[in-house]
Amino acid sequence: MATTRVSLARQQLSDTGLTAAYSPATTDGHAVENNGKVILHVKNDSDTDVNVTIRSGYAVNGLKLADRIVTVAAHTAVFIGPLDTSIYNQTDGLAGQVAIDYSAVDGVTIAALLMP
Repeated sequence: MATTRVSLARQQLSDTGLTAAYSPATTDGHAVENNGKVILHVKNDSDTDVNVTIRSGYAVNGLKLADRIVTVAAHTAVFIGPLDTSIYNQTDGLAGQVAIDYSAVDGVTIAALLMP
């Protein structure tokens, strides 16, 4: 049975400031609309490192580019992006979106930030 990814809303950055809202990581993963100006902010408040996988949507002649795996150490946060549309946007049922997976979800939150 295929999993259903949870849609992650983009939040517009601006020179007036943004108090980002964070969503908990989910075992089914997230999907976020991507125009090439999306940056992910992942916070890991757990006691163990977590791998965040940004699925590659890029394929040529049946060869797929490897997924990007970013390790977020325990009790740290990282920014990932901006996410290139030609590499990370999916071409299947998630066309125009980036697919995000997590090796663990406890204590992990994420925000999708959209650059102007």
